[in-house]
Amino acid sequence: MRLDGVSRAIAWCAFASVCLAPFLFGAVERSVWIPLCQLWLGAGLASSLCSRRTAAGSAISAGTAVSRALLPVHALFLVQLIPLPAAVLHAVSPGSFAAHFLPDPGDGRFRPLSVSPSATIEAWLYFAGLHGLFLALQGLPSHRRRALAYVVLGVIVCVAGEGLWQSRTVHPAWLYGRIPIEAPKGLDEATFGPYYNRNHFATAMALGAAWACGLAVALVRERGSLARLLANASVLAEVVILGGASLLLTLSAAASGSRSGAGAAIAAIAFVMARTFGGRRLLLPLGAGIAILALTGASAIDRLMRLDIMTSRWAPWADMTRLWPFFPVFGSGIGAFAETYWPYQLNASYEFWQHAHNEYLEWTIEAGVAGLLVAWLTGRGIRRCVAFTDWARDASIAALAAFGLQALLDFPFRIPANAALLVCVIALGIADRSSRDSNP
Repeated sequence: MRLDGVSRAIAWCAFASVCLAPFLFGAVERSVWIPLCQLWLGAGLASSLCSRRTAAGSAISAGTAVSRALLPVHALFLVQLIPLPAAVLHAVSPGSFAAHFLPDPGDGRFRPLSVSPSATIEAWLYFAGLHGLFLALQGLPSHRRRALAYVVLGVIVCVAGEGLWQSRTVHPAWLYGRIPIEAPKGLDEATFGPYYNRNHFATAMALGAAWACGLAVALVRERGSLARLLANASVLAEVVILGGASLLLTLSAAASGSRSGAGAAIAAIAFVMARTFGGRRLLLPLGAGIAILALTGASAIDRLMRLDIMTSRWAPWADMTRLWPFFPVFGSGIGAFAETYWPYQLNASYEFWQHAHNEYLEWTIEAGVAGLLVAWLTGRGIRRCVAFTDWARDASIAALAAFGLQALLDFPFRIPANAALLVCVIALGIADRSSRDSNP
């Protein structure tokens, strides 16, 4: 019982850190996210140790199953950091060989596949921290998880309110309208709410909008028909509140001026509505999306309409694909995209790209063919061993859809506060497949 209590206390502390992370300037500064990831990793290890001692001989937990499924990702990190002889490196990864041995240092030392081992180590810490967060959150009591899902939604609504309020202050680009932000020219006015960039803010809004819509859809599913829903005033009020929260958060994403965030929110809501009620219901979220754009004001609409996809995205992506032949098998190192791309960059060479603004393209560059295999093995392993509870299934799928759609134009998985929110909502809704099968 004592160990069970420790695991639960760790889970509550981890949950509190997730709720606070968006307010710590989006947790994008290294001085913020590195300690957070260290905290989550330690919490996950401690919680896992307590759970093993209290659940010896019992069925495999969701945390253990997910950990096993994530082993290929950790193995890929390890492989990218193993020092190799120059001849082997030249045969397996010409780009890594060039990064480490051209000009030839002449020291005869071994070098890793990652062109920037320090960046890959930091990326591994980031991934391990999120993994630890998931393990720590497994200690939350199952009978309270549905209520905690509303707490997470409330946190995102508070972030939205702060962002909208800050945008109307004298200094909208200052943190909370009072703290000046040091940023390069061109990004000095990109801050929105407690986030360093409007796209980062909009990711949280898209996640919240999709999550609220999914929770509302689950309530409608539980009632089975509109007549039963109308007959229960409390449930009907809950559905209306969730629907209103979804619209508010979508409006907040659009008001920030983030095209990828607003589009991801509307598309995720349309996806979950079509999945539940059929394609004909797509008109409802699409019509609401048009109305939301009209409500955001002229400045937001102007930014949303000035999207030159060919110049801002397609041309850089085409230029980045030239990296594939140089890092074909194991990639250039997860987290090392910035160091990888700039020596080969031909498109807009005066711009420094820290990310590809397309998670899927960036993954193929950083992880190579091995990364595609690892992604397939990990997804297959997770689908086989875990499932979502009934009340969270639609909401979790909608949240994943929002992130997955925005990942086509941005890098939402690499913003610590937002990634932590996603891990949290998944951890709240996930259940062992064996538990689901025994309780149909």
